[in-house]
Amino acid sequence: PSGNDIRHRLTYSGLYEVPFGKGRRYVTGGPLSYIIGQWSIGGLLTWQSAPPFTVSTQINNTFVFSAGGQRADVSRNPNLPSDQRTLSRWFDTDAFSQPAQYTFGNQGPGIVRGDGIFSLDMSILRNFSLTERFGLQFRAEMFNSTNHTNFQEAGSSFGGPGFGIVSAANPARRVQLGLRMVF
Repeated sequence: PSGNDIRHRLTYSGLYEVPFGKGRRYVTGGPLSYIIGQWSIGGLLTWQSAPPFTVSTQINNTFVFSAGGQRADVSRNPNLPSDQRTLSRWFDTDAFSQPAQYTFGNQGPGIVRGDGIFSLDMSILRNFSLTERFGLQFRAEMFNSTNHTNFQEAGSSFGGPGFGIVSAANPARRVQLGLRMVF
């Protein structure tokens, strides 16, 4: 499998405009319509399975002048069951070895899987009418609003100090505020 082989992916997005304020169904006038009216709530859910990656060696002992390392030899399925997987041992590192001198590794591409992704992005926004042609939009956006940890790929360089270790994650929850002129 190639690096973009995502077996399962669910993406859902939605936008809900609250029914209050000018031009909406309820509370169309008065001071209360300026407070609770013209709001919208949005969300984007991404839930996907893990992408594959390939273990490479630090040394290219084939002497064919290709750039970088080569694929490692593999003796068995390196993917651990989910109950045995930890951040310090994401896959079975003992399943890999350095290929013999002047030979290429027997490992196929993309035989190890990383961690999946779960992310819920949310937004709340309010539109303000300045004139018939101009408006202002206030936006509050939260990326990874559930603050779910999405781990990055484990170290995939055979013999390297981080081999088989997950040492990084995608960003935690981020919040941004903004104003946008609409015309």
